[in-house]
Amino acid sequence: MTRVRPTWPDLPTHVRDAVVARLGGPVAGWTSHDGGYSPGWALTLRTAAGSVFVKVASTEHEVAARLHRQEAQRAAALPDGVPAPAFRWSMELPEPAGAEPAWVIVASDVVRGRAPRAEPWDLDDLDRLQRLARRIAEHEVREGGVFPDFGGKVLPDPALLADERPEGLATYDPWLAENLDRLAEIASPERQEEASAGPHLVHGDLRADNALIARQADGVEDAVAVDWPYAARGAAFLDQIGMLPAVRGAGGPTPQQVLDRTPLPAGTDAEAVTVWVAVLTAYFARGSLLDPPPGIPHLRAFQRIQAEACIPWLRDRLHAG
Repeated sequence: MTRVRPTWPDLPTHVRDAVVARLGGPVAGWTSHDGGYSPGWALTLRTAAGSVFVKVASTEHEVAARLHRQEAQRAAALPDGVPAPAFRWSMELPEPAGAEPAWVIVASDVVRGRAPRAEPWDLDDLDRLQRLARRIAEHEVREGGVFPDFGGKVLPDPALLADERPEGLATYDPWLAENLDRLAEIASPERQEEASAGPHLVHGDLRADNALIARQADGVEDAVAVDWPYAARGAAFLDQIGMLPAVRGAGGPTPQQVLDRTPLPAGTDAEAVTVWVAVLTAYFARGSLLDPPPGIPHLRAFQRIQAEACIPWLRDRLHAG
């Protein structure tokens, strides 16, 4: 499911020229970072003054451009001490003959690190990602700032899945189709909002492909989170829970096995966790049955494996309750 991204020479000349001007010198070398689930460029550019990580999206891909704008705003506002690369700058460029911006560019420090070992999962790296989620949640952010309330954007998928009952549900464990009404009740808008409320910083999309393992000054390896367009304000457990379907879907331990190694923050409400597992189950199952979005043909397969990881997790939590 790895996607190949466009490279530095693939950028239009006027975009490359604008980036070079902003960097203050020519690009002596570049590395394109493949993978991820959004279209566009992800590049490390090397200059005489050092290296910078740059992401570029065309407004032809409206969602990608919007996410880059969100990331520029939210990455710049991260609290001191958050394990993330420092934001540097952003810009928007029009086409030479156009009046409206057509390119969105975001630049940050380069993280000198490696990808988490996830094929198969290295349990030490998995522990590092779980600790990363907890370290992010240790930071609180103020209400009404640039970080929106996580629960303010309620996901409609539980109710929609129960109403639509798409034919593709027959390809899943029959338990899901038999419990759609129950799932919609558990993950109602009111319960979603209540379960996800809190003052903590939430990355919102924390997975192996949005983290790097970097060696710290003391020689110890630890995880750093990249890609912050979904950063929000919410409950402390959200990032820890949110990554677990992808872990299991890639052949890693079950969610409960992971949480036995790195427990959720003290005081986490078990019912709130169940609500969020129900939300994830519906979101991934329904999404997997939709047509693929432009530029990301592999997204639906990724949602499929996460849905298949969520169903037994949710069933076990409901039976245990």
